[in-house]
Amino acid sequence: MRKERKHVSIELLKHPEKNTRIHPEKQINEIRRSLRKWGQYRDAVIDENNMILAGNGLIEAMRKEGEKKAWATIIHGLSENDKTKLMLADNKTAGLGIDNLANIEDLIAGLAGDFDIPGFDDDILSSINAAAEEISAALESYGKATAENIAGIEANAAANFGEESNGADLDIAMPPSTEGQRSAVCPNCGTEIWL
Repeated sequence: MRKERKHVSIELLKHPEKNTRIHPEKQINEIRRSLRKWGQYRDAVIDENNMILAGNGLIEAMRKEGEKKAWATIIHGLSENDKTKLMLADNKTAGLGIDNLANIEDLIAGLAGDFDIPGFDDDILSSINAAAEEISAALESYGKATAENIAGIEANAAANFGEESNGADLDIAMPPSTEGQRSAVCPNCGTEIWL
């Protein structure tokens, strides 16, 4: 097996007959947005016969953008089985990753409203940002004693343990989540906070 990197004519590149990934129009449009913003920053992977093994969506988007050439890593000497396994592995391993939602929220919050991010539409970005602000506000007031919540705790203790309870050793549990109810975990103590 030998590899080389070349700038190849997109016109010569062929999609496999049985591509393992379907690329909906929305995805292609988002890849096109990315190409317009940053250009091609990832190579396609092809065999010595110009068959695309990885990067079919990228090449399709580049064609629609009117690009004439693409950077490709050409892998020479793969068996037909290894070409098939490479295509399967490339798509499957990419899908095994898990989004770190806390980091995504932090990064988006740091963009200060500059939400032109290919792959994220405005509605999703706005809701992520709004949720982050709501969680921050809830965390700021979490654990602060007010006359209202002290009265609520005392009333709950009296109702559950009788008037003789002074509130010591109470184990107050939060009600279980209901569908649609949102929560956050306090980064300092690990307590789940219901919003």
